[in-house]
Parts: sequence; structure tokens; C-alpha cells
Amino acid sequence: MGKRSSRSRRREPVRRPIPPSRLSASADRVTDLTGQHLVDGWPVSEQVRVRLARGADMAAVRRLTTLAGVQLEDEVVSGVDAGVGGAALRSGLDGGRDAFMRHMAEKFAGPQGMDPRRLLPPVTLVLVAEHDQHGVIGAVLAYPPNGVIQQLVEHQRRAGASGQQLFQLVMAGVMWMVRIKAIAVDESMRGNGIGSALLYRCQQVYAHCGYMISYGQMADTPALERFYRRHGFDVLPRDSGFDPWVVLGVHAEIRPDAGERTFVRHQKAGANRRPGRVPAPRRSNRQFDPGTLALHDDHLPVLLMRGSGEFLAIQFLPMLWIKMAEGQRANACIDACAQLRHAYQQFGIRAEIMPVGVVIHHPDGSRTQYATDEPRWHGETTLVGHTILLLPEHDKLVDPTIEQVPEIRALRQGPVIGRLAEQNRHALHDGQTSFAVQRADMLIEYQPVQPEQRDRLLRGSLLARNDAQYRRAAVNLAAMALRAFRDAGAADRIRQSTTFPRLTALLDAIGDAPMDVDEATSDVLIYLPDGPVRLDQVPVPA
Repeated sequence: MGKRSSRSRRREPVRRPIPPSRLSASADRVTDLTGQHLVDGWPVSEQVRVRLARGADMAAVRRLTTLAGVQLEDEVVSGVDAGVGGAALRSGLDGGRDAFMRHMAEKFAGPQGMDPRRLLPPVTLVLVAEHDQHGVIGAVLAYPPNGVIQQLVEHQRRAGASGQQLFQLVMAGVMWMVRIKAIAVDESMRGNGIGSALLYRCQQVYAHCGYMISYGQMADTPALERFYRRHGFDVLPRDSGFDPWVVLGVHAEIRPDAGERTFVRHQKAGANRRPGRVPAPRRSNRQFDPGTLALHDDHLPVLLMRGSGEFLAIQFLPMLWIKMAEGQRANACIDACAQLRHAYQQFGIRAEIMPVGVVIHHPDGSRTQYATDEPRWHGETTLVGHTILLLPEHDKLVDPTIEQVPEIRALRQGPVIGRLAEQNRHALHDGQTSFAVQRADMLIEYQPVQPEQRDRLLRGSLLARNDAQYRRAAVNLAAMALRAFRDAGAADRIRQSTTFPRLTALLDAIGDAPMDVDEATSDVLIYLPDGPVRLDQVPVPA
């Protein structure tokens, strides 16, 4: 057999998608994410560049989005044509979240401050993938979920929400959450990583400007599920939605259209931000005064008088703990959580202590970090950091000592008790992403620690040494709560709920038995027919 020439042995190059790790390799460079780069574009290959769309691109964008089954709105085209499309995002890339906020503040000002026609164009992002020879071959379209926001505003208006509350709802929806409406690539150019590049840059721009949730819906195919999971999204089960309460401050469920599935990503605030260009949270003064524990006089009576069974079971214990500890220093998070964990256990409610960092997001876009997201023990008696409780079976977060933060304490609204959607609870528990709770015009961001660090912290000698004391105090606290439920006539509301069988069983077992504090031991004793017992000694059915 004759020798083949080197040309005959040459093989055609294999085209493979560009992995996300390569696409993001340059993202750490300070110069890689600016408003000018957004306009000029980022290279994907020698011939393809991802950049902000221009007016001349919109015919191609319309063709691509139509192929993807999405209609391109005239308002989006008009915004790009007028040069205002993505203007606030460009400001945010150059000046950080503060510049982004200032740009949007001008749009919110005046009587048209809630008009989506003025609010959406500056935060609408249309990116195109441009080929040197073939022109626009791909596009991604993203903007805040205008339809969802308008429906919620109308619902809240009918429910009697104030103008300020509606304003905050619109502001949060427009500046914290984005929907990825469409990603489309010419069929002849697929398989070259262009869709990945479009999605990556889209995510990077919004994350840099402080957006906390990005989501969309997709056809129910294995290939698309793999695509979005590869880029850090959770693909929810069929016919499932998610609750954006963490951003909007009101409960809702965003569900996909029939036959499609939702993909969603909860972005940790601050991720993907460039060092040196976007200000990090300013540190609180290490000598800031945490104040003393106090509870507004109306909180407990109003809860007893009006609270539902669920509210009473979940919210009463931390409020009562604060009332019993009134006057003590407020930076007592580990003591509060250790005691309340055992008190909830008396009610049959499982609670977990969760070390977290705490960042307060102010209305002007600035942030103050009050507790590190890398907590540690200083010696054996002092925790440098903050702890909260998770109630995983009830999807709740409880922060009994949040009022040690001065600006939160000034509101006099008591402990934080927030609702966690299941995916948020898992992400927080697994150290994947942060969670935020709105309080007035501020956001309280809880930054989780990694599970290994959390486990090391919870093995601290203080917790082990004082566990018996925490348990005993918790039993007495739970007993006082039961007496309050019974004496205020609130026990019947708890019995109406089927969610707390042990709590109901305790109320039935105690009945009208006298309860009093033993002066010798300081224990709350329940005088049953067989003799006085503590709450943890009350016989109840298994």
C-alpha cells in the first residue's frame, strides 16, 4: 500500500459547544464587564461576538424570536431604536448598583413613576451574537416580568394596599427580578456554544446590577433541561412554579404555560461583581450599639387576639422569649436560637440553628454588613457572627434578635419570621445562595455558611455545656405560651389546624389544670390529678 500524503490524513475539526468555564474565564478581569464592552461586545470565537443589539439588528432579532415561538413586543423594538434599551444596565456596569439605582430613581420620580412604558426599556436587555460574515445569528431577550407585576399591583390595590406599598412592589419587581424571555440561535450555527455565551453574558449583566432572581420557561425536553442546569438554573418539576416573595414582598406563584417547565436561579447578592468598581457592603462600626431586647406592648395581645393557629404556633414563642428577656443585650442570637429550638420541639416543631451573615440593603442602593458570613467562635463563650432558626417542615425562617441592627430596631416591628419557598430553603440550608426579607423599605439579606463550617460552629463547647440549661428554660417558655393560649381563648384556633398535632395534644392534656411557678426551682409546674409536673413530663399520646 502506498504512503498517504499528510493532507489525506488531515481530519476535519470537531465542533463542540464552548464550555461555560471558558466563557467565564475572562469575567474576573476588571476590564471585561463595562458599559462599553456591552456596546462593543465580547468575543465568543474568531468570527462571533456577543454585543448589545442596535436598531438595525431588530429585524433579525424578530425573525429569531419568532422561530423560538416568542413575539417581540413593539415597545422593546422602540426602546432599542431610541437608544434607551438597557440604559440603566449600562450605567450599572460602569458605576455599580448605586449608579443603576440612580438611573432608575429618575424613572420612578414624578407622577408617571409606576408607568411600565417608562420603567421597562432601561432594564430590558437584547443581546445579539454577530458573525463576521453571516450577521446576526443569535439573540437573547430579557426584562422584568411586567405582566406579573401589573397583576400583583392590581390585586394588592383591591386588597387595600397603600400607594407607598404599591410603589415598593413595582420598584422591587423592576429592579430585582428578570425574566429570560427567549434565547434563539440560527439552526445552522447551533452546537458552537453561542446560546451558552448569550445566556452567560445576560446573567452576568443582571447579576452585576444586583438582580436576585432570573427565570424563564422552556419546552419540556431533556436537551433544554441539561442546558439550563449546566448554567446554574434549577429546572422545576412539570406544572410547578415558584414564589418570588423574597423579592416582591407579597406572595404569588409564577407558573409555566401548559407543556412547558420553569427554570429559575436565585442569585446571591454581590456575586459576579467586579472588585474595585462596585462598592462592597460597608462594614458596620464594630462598636455599634446592639441595644437591648424589647417588644412593643401591642405585639403579644394582638397576636393572641387575632392570630391564626399557624401564626400562634410559629410566632408566639420568639415574641414571648423577647418579652421574658426584655432589658438584656440584644446581641444574644445564639442563646435565643438554642433555647427556642428546644421550645419549638415541645410543640412538635423541628427547628435547626443556622449561622448566617447579615447585610442590610438600604433604599438608596447602599449595603451595610452587620454580621460576617464566616462566623467563628472567639474563645468558648462568644460567637462572632449571627444565627437564625430554620423550621424546615413549615418553610419558615425565624430571626428572634434582628433588632440588634439599629435601623431595624428603629422600626419596632419585632423578630423576623419569613416564609421560605422550598427551593430557597434548600439553597440556604446547603450554603448555595442568600435569602432576603423585606422590612419597610429595606431588605435584610441572610448569607448562609457552608455546611461543614456550620457543623463545626454548632459543635462549640458553649452549646454543649449549656444544653441542659437551654432545654429547661425552653420547657418553661413553652409552658408559659400554652398558658397564654388557654387563658386568652386562643387554644381553639390552634385546635382548628391539623398542622400541629403535638401542640393540640398538649392543650388537651393540660385542659384547665392550674399552672404556677415553683419558687424553689423557678420551673412552671402543671398541677395534674396525679401531681405537679413540668411540661416535658405531661403524658400525651405518641
